[in-house]
Amino acid sequence: MGYDLSIHTTDLPHNLVTRWMRRLNACNRMAYESHPDVGFDVGRYGFWPIKVSAPRRWPRATRQEYMSGFEMSVSNFDATSYFNLHGVNGEAIRRDLLREGLDLDLWDSFRFLLGISFNPLNKFEPDLSFLSAAILTQEMEGLCYDPQTGTYLEKDKVFSWAEAQVKRFDENAKNKELVAHPFECWR
Repeated sequence: MGYDLSIHTTDLPHNLVTRWMRRLNACNRMAYESHPDVGFDVGRYGFWPIKVSAPRRWPRATRQEYMSGFEMSVSNFDATSYFNLHGVNGEAIRRDLLREGLDLDLWDSFRFLLGISFNPLNKFEPDLSFLSAAILTQEMEGLCYDPQTGTYLEKDKVFSWAEAQVKRFDENAKNKELVAHPFECWR
């Protein structure tokens, strides 16, 4: 069973991969490197490979470098279509969303949607995915959504949430057989 995260944003900066990797590398003892041929292009969908380098002193590590990553999609976003605000019931839906406290002006400003899907039983994917979602949300001044919990997170709260999720997933994984793939080369 996979785990999904969504990031809604107004912009896709040209140097986003560099900024994301720099911040990701500052998060913990791991070193991360994105595949050189992938980027945040609208219409992109598929596996985003990331090389993970673990310190040699890591318990039970037989190799220092691993292949990890997650499924990533980048698409255009339109709040009217997303919330089904056109058509006969559009105004009623809009009133309901406003009554629930949804900031429709914020949602109307979003132009792009990034989707991240990962395997919770992979040794590196949960940490990589939660931290990446937080960093990308902050770098693009967007909004992160966790559909499993119904949680929406703005840039000022998303990183502490991501760190808590990493800790929760690490705790839950202690007695499980996790998958890790040795890094051989970029394909």
